[in-house]
Amino acid sequence: MSPAVSAQETPIVGVIVTHNSQEFLPALLDSIRKQTRPLDQLIVIDDNSTDATREILASNAITPIMSTTGARDTVTRIAQNFLQGARLAPRDSIVILGDHDDTWFPSRVEHQNTIMCDYPAFAMLASDGTTGADQTLRSTFPVPANWNALGKREQMTYVVKHSIATGGASAIRPSLLPKTIPAGWLHDRWWSLAATKSSAMFVDPTRVIEYRISAGQQVGLDQAGQQDSTLNWAKRHVANTGTSLKRSADLVRLLSGRLK
Repeated sequence: MSPAVSAQETPIVGVIVTHNSQEFLPALLDSIRKQTRPLDQLIVIDDNSTDATREILASNAITPIMSTTGARDTVTRIAQNFLQGARLAPRDSIVILGDHDDTWFPSRVEHQNTIMCDYPAFAMLASDGTTGADQTLRSTFPVPANWNALGKREQMTYVVKHSIATGGASAIRPSLLPKTIPAGWLHDRWWSLAATKSSAMFVDPTRVIEYRISAGQQVGLDQAGQQDSTLNWAKRHVANTGTSLKRSADLVRLLSGRLK
């Protein structure tokens, strides 16, 4: 196992993507200000907001970076925005991902930074969060209790079928992840696959955010067949042959090391 890295030596950067976020942004920024371990840098990628989002950011001394993605479909667009933010983080930094409509628990940054610095081989850390009514993210996206003790083959078999990470509750080390995300993949889904492929995916049971479920969110807690039997999972993919073939090709390239 690689030696621990000093938390003081590793830049820790928050990456947020905004789009018409005026309703939720003040609460998010307030929760970031109240962290027991402050971020070294906050990068905000704004995707063409037409409300007061930019004014709210400016009033908090934050200058957003404009989205450069030309993607039209929502999934690809969101992924490319987060990828843009991660690429702007300093080399070898730890990136704390955040959705614009969530709030962070006060110890989130300190907790995730400690784990990532103690284990510098981790490419991605997937923590948990609350979703209201005593529910959690892990309730929607269950992961085997012994995930971190499973072998690479068992982990990869599971993560190909199941989503195990919610981006808004995750931390990544961009230097250990692919520099691209293929079209049609969400950032958290692709990065969890890439990290698992490298035996560098860690699942953490700690709740670090309050995940907000709102009517206007672009993507959310869609289980997408999480509980499907193998037969039903196969049927669902046959029904979406074009997408499934494209995703299969992407996975083959990832697993073979041909996609960097």
